[in-house]
Amino acid sequence: MSADFIAFHAIERPDAVALVDHGRTVTFAACNQDIRNLTRALGELGVPRGGSVALGCDEFYAQWLLLLALERLGIATASFGAGEGTASASLLASVDLALSEPHFPAVGARRHHAITGEWLTHVLALDADDHVPALPCSPDDPVRILRTSGTTGSPKRLLHPRSLHDAWVTRWIVLTGLTHRSRLLLTMSFTVNGMYACATACLRAGGTVVAVDLQEPRDIALAISGHAITTLILAPIQIARVLDALPEGFVKPPSLTICSFGAAVSSALRSRALTLLATELIDMYGSNEAGFISSTSSRRDDGIGAVWPGVRVEIVDERDVPLPLGQMGKIRVKTPDMVQGYLGDPEATSRMFKDGWFFPGDLGILHESRRLQIIGRGDDLLNFGGHKLPPEALERAILKTVTLGDIGVWSVRNADGIEELFVGVCDAGFDDRELLKRVTEALRPFHVGGFHAVRLPRIPRNANGKIQRDLLKSMVASGTTFSP
Repeated sequence: MSADFIAFHAIERPDAVALVDHGRTVTFAACNQDIRNLTRALGELGVPRGGSVALGCDEFYAQWLLLLALERLGIATASFGAGEGTASASLLASVDLALSEPHFPAVGARRHHAITGEWLTHVLALDADDHVPALPCSPDDPVRILRTSGTTGSPKRLLHPRSLHDAWVTRWIVLTGLTHRSRLLLTMSFTVNGMYACATACLRAGGTVVAVDLQEPRDIALAISGHAITTLILAPIQIARVLDALPEGFVKPPSLTICSFGAAVSSALRSRALTLLATELIDMYGSNEAGFISSTSSRRDDGIGAVWPGVRVEIVDERDVPLPLGQMGKIRVKTPDMVQGYLGDPEATSRMFKDGWFFPGDLGILHESRRLQIIGRGDDLLNFGGHKLPPEALERAILKTVTLGDIGVWSVRNADGIEELFVGVCDAGFDDRELLKRVTEALRPFHVGGFHAVRLPRIPRNANGKIQRDLLKSMVASGTTFSP
């Protein structure tokens, strides 16, 4: 378990820095002792081994300690945000305890314990106890309750036992090459499992996890330089915004690995990132349900990823019959790191898990047996007179000509029942005439006919960087629409 790795580093390298929390450094020795104290205090709250806790905490170090101590106790944790409001009610109602700071909502919680400054100060000031009894540890211990992104429906809950959590952590170490020299910058909240698993991997490897205030994309660039960051996770839109905000005189780091997921990294964005910012850019495809499926390294620029060891991928038609290599269809996968269903949702489980396969809802093409190209979401396909196109393909094409800002594409059926294309644009930096010219040029190869451009204040995205298309469509009224 993670606490054991921290205890190991506390013995071997007690003064090595485990965490940098907004300028405050915490050594492995100090972190290890604080985890021991919190384990004792949390054990007194009465949550049984195998139970569950919803954790809401903005204070970075306290959040880390609580997560690691609860893992040590064999209690599953689910992270939730202060801004979720009633959206977290179903989660809170499903767990044994809601553990949160006073400003977090506790709607629907059966039992609640407040994380106050006084409680934390008291717990962390307890006398050191070097004779903490060993706690049982099993691969089946529940560790994390995750929630899907909900971009194509309501979020679903799933459970990662220790075996799956450990597998994710190991794969992050392999994927990014984490060592005791690594310095990982936190760029997403722990509600994103990829961020939490990668940060856990960094600590287990003996590296340093860095948390700073990131209000603007420029802050990420400053943190990279100021904290000698070697590794970070960014969605493609974040990469683009950081590149646009690089300070004057910014010096490219000697070694920086960027891992991206949630959407494909375009060829143009990859080239720009490797020129100005990163020495390696890894584009990862996977899911909370199935773990790592494929990844693309800096050495490839064709959008085709290598399928991970132990993973089986098939492309199937609408009847779930496998298609020949080179044909586009639905992706289904079997991985060593799969869950077998969702918590409390048998309907979604039967729809997305069939005969040992998981159907992520994406379209793809297998080029040879181990090379996978992701086309886009199957339920997002645009249909223009029988000509079906994934919106992601149009967005990538437009971003080659409209290189600033953000883009989102969708279609709406008009009064005559004909699908019309809409292109949402945010902060493009061009006047209407130039913008229409550039979008028209990008869309010409797709033969989609006319389109409507809409200037929007933002393109709605979830924590993983995926476009929330339902919200995007509903934002039309807030924008300015114009056509060629």
